[in-house]
Amino acid sequence: MKGLGKRIKNLRKKQNLTIVEVSQKTGIDPATLSRIENEKMPGTLESHLKIAEALSIRLPELYENVLSEMAESIGQKEKNPAETFTHSSGSVAELLVTGALQKKMMPVLLKLKAEGYTEEEEYPLGTERFIYVFKGTLELRIGPEKRLLNQGESVYFPASRAHACRNPLKSETQCLSVITPVSL
Repeated sequence: MKGLGKRIKNLRKKQNLTIVEVSQKTGIDPATLSRIENEKMPGTLESHLKIAEALSIRLPELYENVLSEMAESIGQKEKNPAETFTHSSGSVAELLVTGALQKKMMPVLLKLKAEGYTEEEEYPLGTERFIYVFKGTLELRIGPEKRLLNQGESVYFPASRAHACRNPLKSETQCLSVITPVSL
């Protein structure tokens, strides 16, 4: 995620923390933290969670400005058609990384048109999913339970449970969805 490393570095410095201090709090090697901050590697969802905790913030706060900048840059960039999957149900999934199958996590920009939805998904046991809504509202069904997520809200759940997303609005909803480990 472009911009995340800069965001982490700024938050760390704002709290007068060194990389070594964040390393001690997270258990992440200082060299790895440096590579994440310098955007030489993206890190994993697990490392992002640990970093957010060490900085005493929630994960959505860590991604806060990064997601809006990413949404703007996606609108400006011309995407490779192989990275975008459009479904007749009104959902569009755009891969935010190249070579997704070689990664430890798969970030996807999920766009749901007015009243659009995703088909039910169920991934292998041990797969986890994080969803952050940065535009609109998302109705998420996990098993029999339904949950409404508004802009700025997120959820983290075992993706091995049957789940589906729906946009209850008359305008587009956009979310960041991260699946780890990568599973198709």
